[in-house]
Amino acid sequence: MSRIIAAGLITSGLMVGFLPLWIYYLKKMQLGQRIRQDGPESHRLKEGVPTMGGALFWPVLLVVTLGAGQLNSFVVGTILITGAFTLLGFQDDFFKIKKDRSLGLKARHKIVFMAILGGAVGFYLFQFQSGGTTLLLPWSAADIELGWLIIPLTVLVYLGTANAVNLTDGLDGLAAGVSAIILLGLTVLSLFYGNETGALLGISGAGICLGFLWYNCHPARVFMGDTGSLMLGSLIASLVVFQQLSFLLLILGGLLVIITLSVIIQVIYFRLTGGRRIFKMTPLHHHFELSGWAEPQVVIRFWLVAALFTLLGIWGGL
Repeated sequence: MSRIIAAGLITSGLMVGFLPLWIYYLKKMQLGQRIRQDGPESHRLKEGVPTMGGALFWPVLLVVTLGAGQLNSFVVGTILITGAFTLLGFQDDFFKIKKDRSLGLKARHKIVFMAILGGAVGFYLFQFQSGGTTLLLPWSAADIELGWLIIPLTVLVYLGTANAVNLTDGLDGLAAGVSAIILLGLTVLSLFYGNETGALLGISGAGICLGFLWYNCHPARVFMGDTGSLMLGSLIASLVVFQQLSFLLLILGGLLVIITLSVIIQVIYFRLTGGRRIFKMTPLHHHFELSGWAEPQVVIRFWLVAALFTLLGIWGGL
């Protein structure tokens, strides 16, 4: 337990200590945020704030996990997959900034790459990990055996979670805070199941988010960019797929599900009705902003909702 607590403290400390240097470098290299033209008017002030702060997430996770001396297939697999998602996010951010394209890489290219990575993990679970195709059913002592279906399900988990965290990263501190809450919940569940590796990875991820929040809370001095949001999404996905908790993620990450559904519903309704909208703007947090809520209000209330879903998820997994 002391090693797990230390991992959380160290990752937070590394982020708080090194992020100012990284922010200075980002400013020097003029790696600033590009703001969507159709976004809330208040977000114009965020133009030029350093982005790609999430580039520190993966190196910090690597240093702490290696320092803990707990190398096994779970750790190695998580480090590799989060590293790949970090590189994808980095490339996306690079296109946004250097090519002056607010939406970065084309969506289909990102989806294909994420699907390949998720499929590789799913194949590993199916072919090599003992019990890797058996999933826990929430609020039940029963498990369900999926067999080869674990491969497409794992693809969906990585695609869904990475994109959900990416969509959530629209307000100061929102994605980092929500991710920290979910990762702390996964840490608790890992400890309950006696999986010290899962707890170490979970608390390390939560520590990274909390350290980042020191500079990302409103008004943000730095944004994580897709580099950080895809890394956090893939870390959360790894913690559930390697511990056979994929179904539980629908509850633990309930807020992420709602935010993602708001975008899907808006797009479908817009196309079916020839341009009408259900929400003032999506993702959902922008709807509340345009409804008159101050940005910190939206963020804190969404944190509270995320915490309630996480508590519900912990209950479902015990």
